[in-house]
Amino acid sequence: MTDTAPAVPETTTLTALLEEAPDLRRRLGGTSQDWTIDEVGDANVNFVFRVGGPEGAVCVKQAPPYVRVAGRSWPLTPERVVYEYRALEEHGRAAPGAVPTPLHLERDAHLLVMEFVEGQTVLRHHLSRGGVHPGLGEQVGGYLARTLFATSDLGMDAGRKRDLVAEFETNTEMCRMTEEMVFTEVYHDFHRNRWTTPDLDAEVLALRSDSEVLTAVSRLKYRYLTSREALLHGDLHTGSVMVGAGCSRVFDHEFACFGPLGFDIGGFLAHLLIAYFAADARDGGRRRAVAGESVQQMWLLEEVERTWDAFREGFLDRWRSAAHGSAFPARLFTGPGAEVALEAERSAYLERVLTDAVGFCGAELIRRLVGFARPVDLTGIGDRATRAGCEIRAMRLARSLLTEADGYRSVADVTAAARHLRAGWYPG
Repeated sequence: MTDTAPAVPETTTLTALLEEAPDLRRRLGGTSQDWTIDEVGDANVNFVFRVGGPEGAVCVKQAPPYVRVAGRSWPLTPERVVYEYRALEEHGRAAPGAVPTPLHLERDAHLLVMEFVEGQTVLRHHLSRGGVHPGLGEQVGGYLARTLFATSDLGMDAGRKRDLVAEFETNTEMCRMTEEMVFTEVYHDFHRNRWTTPDLDAEVLALRSDSEVLTAVSRLKYRYLTSREALLHGDLHTGSVMVGAGCSRVFDHEFACFGPLGFDIGGFLAHLLIAYFAADARDGGRRRAVAGESVQQMWLLEEVERTWDAFREGFLDRWRSAAHGSAFPARLFTGPGAEVALEAERSAYLERVLTDAVGFCGAELIRRLVGFARPVDLTGIGDRATRAGCEIRAMRLARSLLTEADGYRSVADVTAAARHLRAGWYPG
Protein backbone atom coordinates (compact mmCIF):
# COMPACT_ATOMS: atom_id res chain seq x y z
CA MET A 1 0.00 0.00 0.00
CA THR A 2 2.86 2.38 0.81
CA ASP A 3 5.05 3.35 -2.10
CA THR A 4 7.39 5.55 -0.05
CA ALA A 5 7.75 5.55 3.71
CA PRO A 6 6.23 8.71 5.19
CA ALA A 7 8.91 11.02 6.55
CA VAL A 8 8.63 11.91 10.23
CA PRO A 9 8.92 15.69 10.65
CA GLU A 10 12.28 16.92 11.97
CA THR A 11 12.22 17.55 15.72
CA THR A 12 14.29 20.69 15.20
CA THR A 13 11.48 22.07 13.04
CA LEU A 14 8.93 21.37 15.75
CA THR A 15 10.97 22.95 18.53
CA ALA A 16 11.66 26.03 16.41
CA LEU A 17 7.96 26.51 15.84
CA LEU A 18 7.14 26.01 19.52
CA GLU A 19 9.86 28.44 20.60
CA GLU A 20 8.15 31.20 18.62
CA ALA A 21 4.96 30.92 20.73
CA PRO A 22 5.41 32.59 24.16
CA ASP A 23 2.42 30.81 25.74
CA LEU A 24 3.79 27.42 24.71
CA ARG A 25 7.29 28.25 25.97
CA ARG A 26 5.82 29.14 29.36
CA ARG A 27 3.72 25.99 29.45
CA LEU A 28 6.72 23.77 28.69
CA GLY A 29 9.24 25.71 30.77
CA GLY A 30 12.98 25.96 30.31
CA THR A 31 14.42 26.22 26.81
CA SER A 32 14.21 24.01 23.77
CA GLN A 33 17.38 22.22 25.01
CA ASP A 34 15.31 21.02 27.98
CA TRP A 35 12.45 19.65 25.89
CA THR A 36 11.90 16.04 24.85
CA ILE A 37 9.91 14.98 21.80
CA ASP A 38 8.37 11.53 21.44
CA GLU A 39 6.13 10.29 18.69
CA VAL A 40 3.05 8.91 20.41
CA GLY A 41 0.46 8.61 17.64
CA ASP A 42 -0.56 5.44 15.85
CA ALA A 43 -3.25 7.10 13.75
CA ASN A 44 -3.78 6.43 10.08
CA VAL A 45 -3.72 10.04 8.95
CA ASN A 46 -1.34 12.31 10.96
CA PHE A 47 1.87 12.45 12.98
CA VAL A 48 1.35 13.02 16.72
CA PHE A 49 4.03 13.96 19.26
CA ARG A 50 4.33 14.56 22.97
CA VAL A 51 6.59 17.50 23.71
CA GLY A 52 7.62 17.64 27.36
CA GLY A 53 9.46 20.31 29.31
CA PRO A 54 10.33 21.10 32.95
CA GLU A 55 6.90 22.66 33.60
CA GLY A 56 4.57 20.54 31.51
CA ALA A 57 3.78 18.90 28.19
CA VAL A 58 1.78 19.56 25.04
CA CYS A 59 0.48 17.38 22.25
CA VAL A 60 1.56 18.37 18.74
CA LYS A 61 -0.20 17.07 15.64
CA GLN A 62 1.32 17.65 12.24
CA ALA A 63 -0.60 16.91 9.05
CA PRO A 64 1.49 15.82 6.07
CA PRO A 65 0.04 16.43 2.59
CA TYR A 66 -0.91 12.75 2.37
CA VAL A 67 -2.45 9.94 4.41
CA ARG A 68 0.25 8.88 6.83
CA VAL A 69 -0.14 5.10 6.53
CA ALA A 70 -0.29 5.20 2.73
CA GLY A 71 2.49 7.68 2.06
CA ARG A 72 2.59 10.00 -0.92
CA SER A 73 0.56 7.59 -3.04
CA TRP A 74 -2.55 8.97 -1.29
CA PRO A 75 -2.47 12.80 -1.27
CA LEU A 76 -4.64 14.57 1.29
CA THR A 77 -5.01 18.22 2.23
CA PRO A 78 -2.91 19.21 5.26
CA GLU A 79 -5.49 21.95 5.92
CA ARG A 80 -7.37 19.33 7.93
CA VAL A 81 -5.67 20.56 11.11
CA VAL A 82 -7.41 23.91 10.69
CA TYR A 83 -10.83 22.26 10.80
CA GLU A 84 -9.73 20.14 13.74
CA TYR A 85 -8.61 23.24 15.64
CA ARG A 86 -11.91 24.99 15.00
CA ALA A 87 -13.95 21.91 15.90
CA LEU A 88 -12.05 21.61 19.18
CA GLU A 89 -12.89 25.24 19.89
CA GLU A 90 -16.59 24.82 19.14
CA HIS A 91 -17.00 21.47 20.89
CA GLY A 92 -14.88 22.63 23.82
CA ARG A 93 -17.18 25.63 24.23
CA ALA A 94 -20.24 23.37 24.23
CA ALA A 95 -18.74 20.59 26.39
CA PRO A 96 -15.90 21.96 28.58
CA GLY A 97 -13.49 19.23 29.64
CA ALA A 98 -14.76 16.70 27.11
CA VAL A 99 -12.07 17.49 24.51
CA PRO A 100 -8.40 18.49 24.79
CA THR A 101 -7.98 22.26 24.90
CA PRO A 102 -6.57 23.64 21.62
CA LEU A 103 -3.57 25.84 22.38
CA HIS A 104 -2.00 26.96 19.12
CA LEU A 105 -2.34 26.65 15.36
CA GLU A 106 0.52 27.07 12.88
CA ARG A 107 -1.46 27.14 9.68
CA ASP A 108 1.50 27.43 7.30
CA ALA A 109 3.25 24.48 8.97
CA HIS A 110 -0.02 22.50 9.23
CA LEU A 111 0.64 22.03 12.91
CA LEU A 112 -1.84 21.93 15.78
CA VAL A 113 -0.83 22.16 19.44
CA MET A 114 -3.26 21.05 22.13
CA GLU A 115 -3.36 20.09 25.76
CA PHE A 116 -1.56 16.82 26.52
CA VAL A 117 -3.84 14.71 28.70
CA GLU A 118 -1.71 12.85 31.22
CA GLY A 119 -2.64 9.45 32.64
CA GLN A 120 -5.11 8.44 29.94
CA THR A 121 -5.00 5.74 27.31
CA VAL A 122 -6.79 5.26 24.00
CA LEU A 123 -10.07 3.47 24.63
CA ARG A 124 -9.55 0.95 21.82
CA HIS A 125 -6.26 -0.22 23.35
CA HIS A 126 -7.86 -0.42 26.78
CA LEU A 127 -10.72 -2.55 25.46
CA SER A 128 -8.43 -4.86 23.49
CA ARG A 129 -6.69 -5.71 26.78
CA GLY A 130 -10.03 -6.71 28.31
CA GLY A 131 -10.49 -3.48 30.26
CA VAL A 132 -13.65 -1.59 31.16
CA HIS A 133 -14.14 2.10 31.90
CA PRO A 134 -17.00 2.81 34.33
CA GLY A 135 -19.03 5.80 33.23
CA LEU A 136 -18.01 5.59 29.57
CA GLY A 137 -21.55 5.73 28.16
CA GLU A 138 -22.57 8.67 30.34
CA GLN A 139 -19.39 10.55 29.41
CA VAL A 140 -19.49 10.03 25.64
CA GLY A 141 -23.28 10.30 25.49
CA GLY A 142 -23.07 13.54 27.45
CA TYR A 143 -20.43 14.89 25.08
CA LEU A 144 -22.68 14.05 22.12
CA ALA A 145 -25.72 15.65 23.73
CA ARG A 146 -23.93 18.89 24.54
CA THR A 147 -22.03 19.34 21.28
CA LEU A 148 -24.79 18.25 18.92
CA PHE A 149 -27.46 20.32 20.64
CA ALA A 150 -25.31 23.45 20.94
CA THR A 151 -24.42 23.46 17.24
CA SER A 152 -27.93 22.64 16.00
CA ASP A 153 -30.75 25.05 15.14
CA LEU A 154 -32.27 24.21 18.51
CA GLY A 155 -29.30 25.64 20.41
CA MET A 156 -27.90 28.20 17.97
CA ASP A 157 -29.19 31.27 16.18
CA ALA A 158 -29.75 30.56 12.49
CA GLY A 159 -27.42 33.33 11.31
CA ARG A 160 -24.55 32.11 13.49
CA LYS A 161 -25.19 28.53 12.37
CA ARG A 162 -25.12 29.49 8.69
CA ASP A 163 -21.74 31.14 9.21
CA LEU A 164 -20.41 28.04 10.95
CA VAL A 165 -21.84 25.71 8.31
CA ALA A 166 -20.15 27.79 5.60
CA GLU A 167 -16.83 27.57 7.44
CA PHE A 168 -16.88 23.77 7.73
CA GLU A 169 -18.44 23.26 4.31
CA THR A 170 -14.97 23.70 2.81
CA ASN A 171 -13.58 20.62 4.60
CA THR A 172 -14.17 18.98 1.26
CA GLU A 173 -11.41 16.39 1.05
CA MET A 174 -12.07 14.91 4.48
CA CYS A 175 -15.81 14.74 3.79
CA ARG A 176 -15.15 13.11 0.43
CA MET A 177 -13.05 10.46 2.18
CA THR A 178 -15.98 9.68 4.47
CA GLU A 179 -18.44 9.66 1.58
CA GLU A 180 -16.36 7.16 -0.35
CA MET A 181 -14.92 4.96 2.40
CA VAL A 182 -18.09 4.58 4.50
CA PHE A 183 -20.82 4.56 1.87
CA THR A 184 -19.36 3.54 -1.49
CA GLU A 185 -15.97 1.81 -1.78
CA VAL A 186 -16.80 -1.28 0.26
CA TYR A 187 -19.82 -2.06 -1.90
CA HIS A 188 -17.85 -2.68 -5.10
CA ASP A 189 -14.43 -3.95 -6.13
CA PHE A 190 -11.94 -1.32 -4.98
CA HIS A 191 -8.19 -1.52 -4.43
CA ARG A 192 -8.23 -0.29 -0.82
CA ASN A 193 -10.74 -2.86 0.46
CA ARG A 194 -9.48 -5.53 2.85
CA TRP A 195 -11.24 -8.41 4.59
CA THR A 196 -10.45 -11.82 6.01
CA THR A 197 -10.27 -13.98 2.92
CA PRO A 198 -11.41 -16.54 1.92
CA ASP A 199 -13.61 -16.84 5.01
CA LEU A 200 -15.63 -13.66 4.35
CA ASP A 201 -15.64 -13.87 0.55
CA ALA A 202 -19.20 -15.17 0.37
CA GLU A 203 -20.42 -12.55 2.86
CA VAL A 204 -18.82 -9.73 0.87
CA LEU A 205 -20.18 -11.02 -2.43
CA ALA A 206 -23.67 -11.31 -0.95
CA LEU A 207 -23.41 -7.78 0.43
CA ARG A 208 -22.47 -6.30 -2.93
CA SER A 209 -25.31 -8.03 -4.76
CA ASP A 210 -27.99 -7.24 -2.17
CA SER A 211 -30.27 -4.51 -3.52
CA GLU A 212 -31.73 -3.87 -0.05
CA VAL A 213 -28.27 -3.18 1.33
CA LEU A 214 -27.26 -0.98 -1.60
CA THR A 215 -30.45 1.04 -1.38
CA ALA A 216 -30.17 1.47 2.39
CA VAL A 217 -26.54 2.60 2.34
CA SER A 218 -27.22 4.98 -0.55
CA ARG A 219 -30.07 6.49 1.43
CA LEU A 220 -27.71 7.04 4.35
CA LYS A 221 -25.12 8.60 2.07
CA TYR A 222 -27.78 11.00 0.84
CA ARG A 223 -28.52 11.92 4.48
CA TYR A 224 -24.85 12.57 5.12
CA LEU A 225 -24.52 14.65 1.93
CA THR A 226 -27.59 16.80 2.46
CA SER A 227 -28.16 17.15 6.21
CA ARG A 228 -26.67 20.04 8.18
CA GLU A 229 -28.21 19.32 11.56
CA ALA A 230 -25.17 19.87 13.80
CA LEU A 231 -21.37 20.03 13.89
CA LEU A 232 -20.13 16.43 13.93
CA HIS A 233 -16.88 15.00 15.18
CA GLY A 234 -17.03 13.11 11.89
CA ASP A 235 -15.05 9.99 12.85
CA LEU A 236 -16.04 9.10 16.41
CA HIS A 237 -14.83 5.65 17.42
CA THR A 238 -12.97 3.95 20.27
CA GLY A 239 -9.66 5.07 18.76
CA SER A 240 -10.65 8.73 19.13
CA VAL A 241 -11.53 8.57 22.84
CA MET A 242 -9.03 8.60 25.69
CA VAL A 243 -10.01 7.22 29.09
CA GLY A 244 -8.57 7.23 32.59
CA ALA A 245 -8.99 8.71 36.07
CA GLY A 246 -12.77 8.42 35.86
CA CYS A 247 -13.18 10.62 32.80
CA SER A 248 -12.82 10.55 29.05
CA ARG A 249 -11.69 12.96 26.32
CA VAL A 250 -12.68 12.95 22.65
CA PHE A 251 -9.99 13.90 20.13
CA ASP A 252 -9.07 13.65 16.40
CA HIS A 253 -11.67 16.03 14.96
CA GLU A 254 -10.10 16.45 11.49
CA PHE A 255 -13.21 14.98 9.81
CA ALA A 256 -15.45 17.61 11.42
CA CYS A 257 -18.40 18.76 9.32
CA PHE A 258 -22.08 19.56 9.65
CA GLY A 259 -24.26 16.51 9.20
CA PRO A 260 -27.02 14.32 10.70
CA LEU A 261 -26.99 13.84 14.47
CA GLY A 262 -27.17 10.06 14.16
CA PHE A 263 -23.85 9.81 12.32
CA ASP A 264 -21.54 10.34 15.31
CA ILE A 265 -23.80 8.33 17.61
CA GLY A 266 -24.02 5.35 15.28
CA GLY A 267 -20.29 5.41 14.58
CA PHE A 268 -19.38 5.17 18.25
CA LEU A 269 -21.92 2.44 18.97
CA ALA A 270 -20.54 0.43 16.03
CA HIS A 271 -17.11 0.30 17.62
CA LEU A 272 -18.45 -0.80 20.99
CA LEU A 273 -20.17 -3.63 19.12
CA ILE A 274 -16.95 -4.49 17.27
CA ALA A 275 -15.24 -4.77 20.66
CA TYR A 276 -18.13 -6.95 21.87
CA PHE A 277 -17.74 -9.49 19.07
CA ALA A 278 -13.92 -9.33 19.07
CA ALA A 279 -13.81 -10.15 22.79
CA ASP A 280 -14.72 -13.75 21.95
CA ALA A 281 -11.19 -14.22 20.60
CA ARG A 282 -9.43 -13.47 23.88
CA ASP A 283 -8.31 -16.54 25.84
CA GLY A 284 -9.98 -18.70 23.21
CA GLY A 285 -13.34 -17.30 24.30
CA ARG A 286 -13.13 -19.18 27.62
CA ARG A 287 -13.71 -16.28 30.00
CA ARG A 288 -17.44 -16.59 30.45
CA ALA A 289 -19.72 -15.15 33.07
CA VAL A 290 -23.50 -14.99 32.63
CA ALA A 291 -25.29 -16.39 29.55
CA GLY A 292 -22.02 -17.24 27.86
CA GLU A 293 -20.70 -13.65 27.87
CA SER A 294 -17.60 -12.34 29.55
CA VAL A 295 -17.86 -9.58 32.12
CA GLN A 296 -16.45 -7.14 29.57
CA GLN A 297 -18.97 -8.16 26.93
CA MET A 298 -21.88 -7.60 29.29
CA TRP A 299 -20.42 -4.21 30.17
CA LEU A 300 -19.96 -3.26 26.50
CA LEU A 301 -23.63 -3.87 25.71
CA GLU A 302 -24.61 -1.92 28.80
CA GLU A 303 -22.47 0.99 27.55
CA VAL A 304 -24.13 0.86 24.13
CA GLU A 305 -27.44 1.46 25.91
CA ARG A 306 -26.03 4.04 28.33
CA THR A 307 -24.42 6.04 25.54
CA TRP A 308 -27.73 6.43 23.76
CA ASP A 309 -29.66 7.03 27.00
CA ALA A 310 -27.21 9.72 28.14
CA PHE A 311 -27.37 11.40 24.75
CA ARG A 312 -31.15 11.28 24.62
CA GLU A 313 -31.72 12.57 28.14
CA GLY A 314 -29.01 15.23 27.84
CA PHE A 315 -30.35 16.44 24.50
CA LEU A 316 -33.93 16.57 25.79
CA ASP A 317 -32.88 18.40 28.97
CA ARG A 318 -31.21 21.08 26.87
CA TRP A 319 -34.18 21.36 24.54
CA ARG A 320 -36.45 21.89 27.54
CA SER A 321 -34.22 24.38 29.34
CA ALA A 322 -31.70 25.94 26.94
CA ALA A 323 -33.40 26.10 23.55
CA HIS A 324 -31.94 29.43 22.42
CA GLY A 325 -31.87 28.52 18.74
CA SER A 326 -34.11 29.58 15.91
CA ALA A 327 -36.02 26.31 15.58
CA PHE A 328 -39.21 25.70 17.61
CA PRO A 329 -39.32 29.24 19.07
CA ALA A 330 -40.71 29.23 22.61
CA ARG A 331 -43.08 32.11 21.90
CA LEU A 332 -45.16 29.80 19.69
CA PHE A 333 -45.74 27.24 22.44
CA THR A 334 -47.51 29.20 25.16
CA GLY A 335 -51.16 28.24 24.66
CA PRO A 336 -53.17 25.39 26.19
CA GLY A 337 -51.73 22.02 25.29
CA ALA A 338 -48.74 23.60 23.54
CA GLU A 339 -46.13 22.09 25.87
CA VAL A 340 -47.73 18.65 25.51
CA ALA A 341 -47.57 18.97 21.72
CA LEU A 342 -43.96 20.16 21.87
CA GLU A 343 -42.97 17.30 24.15
CA ALA A 344 -44.51 14.84 21.71
CA GLU A 345 -42.51 16.46 18.92
CA ARG A 346 -39.33 16.16 20.98
CA SER A 347 -39.92 12.43 21.43
CA ALA A 348 -40.64 11.96 17.73
CA TYR A 349 -37.49 13.91 16.84
CA LEU A 350 -35.33 11.64 19.00
CA GLU A 351 -36.99 8.56 17.53
CA ARG A 352 -35.85 9.74 14.10
CA VAL A 353 -32.34 10.32 15.40
CA LEU A 354 -32.28 6.77 16.79
CA THR A 355 -33.33 5.34 13.43
CA ASP A 356 -30.56 7.30 11.73
CA ALA A 357 -28.04 6.18 14.36
CA VAL A 358 -28.96 2.51 13.92
CA GLY A 359 -28.49 2.74 10.15
CA PHE A 360 -25.20 4.61 10.42
CA CYS A 361 -24.05 2.04 12.99
CA GLY A 362 -24.64 -0.73 10.44
CA ALA A 363 -22.79 1.19 7.72
CA GLU A 364 -19.81 1.83 9.99
CA LEU A 365 -19.65 -1.83 11.01
CA ILE A 366 -19.52 -2.92 7.37
CA ARG A 367 -16.94 -0.29 6.48
CA ARG A 368 -14.63 -1.50 9.26
CA LEU A 369 -15.06 -5.17 8.33
CA VAL A 370 -14.46 -4.79 4.61
CA GLY A 371 -12.77 -1.44 4.00
CA PHE A 372 -9.36 0.14 4.32
CA ALA A 373 -9.16 1.20 7.99
CA ARG A 374 -9.86 -2.07 9.77
CA PRO A 375 -9.59 -1.75 13.57
CA VAL A 376 -6.96 -3.53 15.64
CA ASP A 377 -9.75 -5.13 17.69
CA LEU A 378 -10.12 -7.45 14.69
CA THR A 379 -6.77 -7.32 12.91
CA GLY A 380 -5.08 -8.13 16.21
CA ILE A 381 -6.78 -11.55 16.33
CA GLY A 382 -4.02 -13.81 15.09
CA ASP A 383 -6.02 -16.94 14.33
CA ARG A 384 -7.76 -16.38 11.00
CA ALA A 385 -10.70 -18.69 11.63
CA THR A 386 -11.40 -17.14 15.02
CA ARG A 387 -11.16 -13.64 13.57
CA ALA A 388 -13.47 -14.57 10.70
CA GLY A 389 -16.06 -15.96 13.11
CA CYS A 390 -16.13 -12.70 15.05
CA GLU A 391 -16.39 -10.72 11.82
CA ILE A 392 -19.19 -12.79 10.31
CA ARG A 393 -21.30 -12.29 13.43
CA ALA A 394 -20.68 -8.54 13.28
CA MET A 395 -21.41 -8.49 9.54
CA ARG A 396 -24.77 -10.16 9.94
CA LEU A 397 -25.78 -7.75 12.68
CA ALA A 398 -24.62 -4.88 10.47
CA ARG A 399 -26.85 -5.94 7.60
CA SER A 400 -29.87 -6.03 9.88
CA LEU A 401 -29.11 -2.61 11.37
CA LEU A 402 -28.57 -1.15 7.92
CA THR A 403 -31.65 -2.54 6.15
CA GLU A 404 -34.09 -2.72 9.07
CA ALA A 405 -33.14 0.42 11.00
CA ASP A 406 -36.73 1.54 11.52
CA GLY A 407 -37.54 -1.81 13.13
CA TYR A 408 -35.22 -1.06 16.06
CA ARG A 409 -37.51 0.92 18.33
CA SER A 410 -35.05 1.24 21.19
CA VAL A 411 -31.33 0.86 21.75
CA ALA A 412 -32.14 -2.22 23.84
CA ASP A 413 -33.37 -3.81 20.61
CA VAL A 414 -29.87 -3.31 19.18
CA THR A 415 -28.11 -4.96 22.11
CA ALA A 416 -30.65 -7.78 22.17
CA ALA A 417 -29.99 -8.45 18.48
CA ALA A 418 -26.23 -8.53 19.07
CA ARG A 419 -26.63 -10.88 22.00
CA HIS A 420 -29.08 -13.16 20.17
CA LEU A 421 -26.93 -13.33 17.05
CA ARG A 422 -23.79 -14.11 19.02
CA ALA A 423 -25.59 -16.77 21.10
CA GLY A 424 -26.04 -18.84 17.94
CA TRP A 425 -22.29 -19.44 17.97
CA TYR A 426 -21.75 -19.49 21.74
CA PRO A 427 -24.78 -21.02 23.49
CA GLY A 428 -24.61 -20.33 27.22
